[in-house]
Amino acid sequence: MNRYAEARVFGYGIDSPKIGFPGLLKTVYTGGGTIIHTHRNNEILFALLLRLLGAKFRLIFTRHSDTKPSGFTLWLMNKADSVISLNPGMAKSLPCRNVMIPHGVDTELFSPGESTGIQGVEQKHLVSVVGRIRPSKGQLVAMKAIARLLANNREWGLMLVGRVDNTAYANEIRELAIKNNVESQVHFLPETDEIIKYYRASSVVIIPSVSEGFSLVCLEAMACGVLTIATATAGIHSSVIQHGINGFLFPVNDDAALSRILSEVIPGGAKPDPEIIRGTIVEKWSVDNNVRELLKVYSNKKE
Repeated sequence: MNRYAEARVFGYGIDSPKIGFPGLLKTVYTGGGTIIHTHRNNEILFALLLRLLGAKFRLIFTRHSDTKPSGFTLWLMNKADSVISLNPGMAKSLPCRNVMIPHGVDTELFSPGESTGIQGVEQKHLVSVVGRIRPSKGQLVAMKAIARLLANNREWGLMLVGRVDNTAYANEIRELAIKNNVESQVHFLPETDEIIKYYRASSVVIIPSVSEGFSLVCLEAMACGVLTIATATAGIHSSVIQHGINGFLFPVNDDAALSRILSEVIPGGAKPDPEIIRGTIVEKWSVDNNVRELLKVYSNKKE
């Protein structure tokens, strides 16, 4: 964003130029043309408090969940000058006016590169599922789909990268791996700041999510040129992936359909060209595209 306009983060958790509370107050009470872009209910409430106390700024809100907003959340959203949605389904279902602006990824950072290997993982070919270990992310579906294929292809492994949110669910995955005698090929790996390393080490990334507000993993993996197989109706998967051309889609919770796709890929079968996969993201889903669309909203009056 700072390549195009001055932007500061109020808060923590993001490695970007910051603005403190005194600086924020000075900006909204003495400056002109300030925009506050919020992403959570508590952030809107804070902004509305400032506005109640006389602060002048435009208020933007991005909705990240694809679930139906509560009455209170909808009330807050209607207080914003503009509401941003992330995918076509969300844009259509939100009961308020909104503009759809998908996230983008830094295609210079997320790019193809030579694999340096993953410590503790011996298999030469790897399939990855990235995300917190919980039912909504669908890792068990991936395990069911790939179990027999792993048993017949010992040089392949499955990496589940992410924090375990549901221990019972994680144990169910482990038990299925043991039942199929592939436990040495299934690796639970913690959440990491070096996710690009894991993408580059992967031959395939599966996104078996039941639902997604967006799905940055899809863009990140594809920007790295990795074959991505994702659920058709979650997040922006069907907007990004053209089945059989730059990736593959399968129905939610359909491990049999996923297994059929994997059975064509895992033995080393034909798959989309990495340049075509990456080209999709570079052309339409880069962070630069995202910022340009945001700037259009920032410069407009109430949507």
